[in-house]
Amino acid sequence: MKKRIKNIAVSGSVLMVSIVIMGVLMGMRTAPERKGQVDVRPVVDVMEVQNESIQLSVPVIGKLSAQEKVTVYAEVSGVLETSGKDFLAGHNYKADELMLAINSADTEMSLKAQRSSLMTAIASLLPELKFDYPDSYSNWEQYLNDFDLNQSTKPLPEPVNERESYFVANRGIATTYYNIKSQEIRLDKYSIRAPFDGTVTESYIKPGNLIRNGQALGVYINPENYDLEVTVSLDEVKHIAVGNKVKLWSTTLNKEWTGTVSRISEGVDNASQMVKVFISVSGTDLREGMYLEGEVLTSENIDGMIIPRKMLDRGNTVYQVQNGIIVTEMVNVVATRGEEAIVAGIENGTLLSTKIQGLEQGTMVLLEGEQNVRPANLADRKPAGA
Repeated sequence: MKKRIKNIAVSGSVLMVSIVIMGVLMGMRTAPERKGQVDVRPVVDVMEVQNESIQLSVPVIGKLSAQEKVTVYAEVSGVLETSGKDFLAGHNYKADELMLAINSADTEMSLKAQRSSLMTAIASLLPELKFDYPDSYSNWEQYLNDFDLNQSTKPLPEPVNERESYFVANRGIATTYYNIKSQEIRLDKYSIRAPFDGTVTESYIKPGNLIRNGQALGVYINPENYDLEVTVSLDEVKHIAVGNKVKLWSTTLNKEWTGTVSRISEGVDNASQMVKVFISVSGTDLREGMYLEGEVLTSENIDGMIIPRKMLDRGNTVYQVQNGIIVTEMVNVVATRGEEAIVAGIENGTLLSTKIQGLEQGTMVLLEGEQNVRPANLADRKPAGA
């Protein structure tokens, strides 16, 4: 019995000591600090509006085409002859220099035969002229004496009177003469000469080939002056005028050129609803078919600001930040160029949010760099003018 009482006493003592220790430890514990309310406003970066005078420019891109460019066709048939400079891509010619020669032996012989016939007809005419039209005789005699079968036929003598004209016509002289002149024009087509200083860019034939009437022989251009054909929207073309300077460049060659707007089409492409604009440009390293980028420097200046296009909602709305609250405002988008937009009508000092995703009219925001602490009077904040 005494042992049991002793065990109970020991257990009670241990329990009392444990309770005392727990009380001491609990007394030493520090009360947890109360956490502040978390600020859930989205953080935005802003751009302050500073309007300035901006020269409007219109971005363009297009392909070069030589202003002087011809596709050479054959107007006669025959075998292409070998010349000192074959008609091949890369060969240059001066204006009126022989480029192609087609064998014309048959045509030359036929032409000489016709000239001989004309000589015979005139010779048979002289005796009658001497007696019936003595005033005309000397003209025709001199014409016959100067006649050369190997040279271009000279114009017939002018008739002294109407009677002589009828007399000569009745002998078929005029008909023979004009047949010869037609044949001489045809003979000239066997020799194709350069219409201007230039170079061959494409050749479809070689010496010895049989050439047929109407066959394309190659392409010949003047490599000094080019047109850059570009397309612009109906909204942009109203800012462009003939004579505007154009800054052009090639990212491949890392070079720049200056061009001039030379023509503006009055029509609109049915599919794209774009307008064609032609820009004249010349300079070294330019080539047929080469692509260039650039911008037309218009004569218009506006008071506005350049902003990233991503700051526009629905193409014409910006997000202002007033007293920490988003306020949407429609703006005048004067022009766009690539990833940039020129806007007008916003007051200087206005803060614009550089992001628009997840925002709307009335959204409360926190500016980049502000303390991320929710102010006590946040619910009472209103945009200016509200």
